Amino acid sequence: MIKVLQIGMTRNIGGLETYLMQQFRHLDRSKIIYDFVNITSEYEIAFADEILSSGSKIFGVVSRHRSPIKHYWQWLKLLWSTRGQYRAIVLNSNGLSYVFPIFAAKFFGVPMRIMHSHNSGFEINISLARRILIAFNKILLSLGVTDRFACSTKAGQWMFGDEKFTVINNAIDCKKFQFDPTIRAELRKKLGLEKNFVLGHVGRFTFQKNHAFLIDVFNAAVKIFPDLTLLLIGDAVEDQSFLDEARLKVKDYGLESRVKFLGLRTDVERLMQAMDCFILPSKFEGLPMVGIEAQAAGLPCLFSDAITRELEITRGLVKFISLDSIDGWIEGIRGARTIERRDTREEIAAAGYDIEREIERLEKIFLPPERQLGMRN
Repeated sequence: MIKVLQIGMTRNIGGLETYLMQQFRHLDRSKIIYDFVNITSEYEIAFADEILSSGSKIFGVVSRHRSPIKHYWQWLKLLWSTRGQYRAIVLNSNGLSYVFPIFAAKFFGVPMRIMHSHNSGFEINISLARRILIAFNKILLSLGVTDRFACSTKAGQWMFGDEKFTVINNAIDCKKFQFDPTIRAELRKKLGLEKNFVLGHVGRFTFQKNHAFLIDVFNAAVKIFPDLTLLLIGDAVEDQSFLDEARLKVKDYGLESRVKFLGLRTDVERLMQAMDCFILPSKFEGLPMVGIEAQAAGLPCLFSDAITRELEITRGLVKFISLDSIDGWIEGIRGARTIERRDTREEIAAAGYDIEREIERLEKIFLPPERQLGMRN
């Protein structure tokens, strides 16, 4: 049995956290164990209870923003105390502003040092100082990394440029999201949505997710389709301003009765049953797992044309729309109203996004050749 040290989990239940837990739950633990490093240890990471109850470890390192010296010292102590225990260390990241664990792990003998890109753009406009930091970190990364992973071709090219990388699909448990009319009826009754056409969005309130534009689209669409309701699933992450802006915009438009802020949820697969259309007008994405989940639920999906076309994995359910035109989104909603739900499991699996199939690839990557005998058939 080999051990892999994963970095990137936060207190937010987002796409990256969901991605890691999908793997965690499906790994053959007689072959591979995931442990985790919480690099903002002043907060508990998502799914901590499940991780610990499964026998895995969570190591704590104080946030570098709170105490930079202590942060790096605690990393060095951790790598020293665990030397020889881990075959791989994986830094799951949305950017190159932080690569220290990959560089440092080289000097403590970790054989595989993996940088995994999960995004294709910056959350904020980056300053000159941050650009210099990123340029420096690219040098550190090149000195320390052994393997480069990305959730999509676009995410890999954005982070690694011309360097070789491996796409690891954001695979899901398709069975969890399979369309279920019984669950749909139960939730729609509970939420008071029985007579509504329900648009749904899942994502934290940030610049990237573009909630202000989404609410503008909804405000225009509801004038044409009076039966519309919008479900917003997610919460703010540190910066509260984007959630505050969304709430204020909903109030200014007089849409309080039509827009439901549901906060962080652990039952997204059930809530998707209650939806009629999934909408994701992001300014950029790596390859959003939630877009795969929505297709697995058989939902018609409206994505911004800033999102990689690799996300189109089902026949006739996906439409990419420009962020320059609210009219285009209204037409997308009009088209979604004519689409019937269906079972898409085979399409998801054939495209490589079923967790059972993708986990076999990961096991082959992490296990040394001599340990790959007797792999799952």
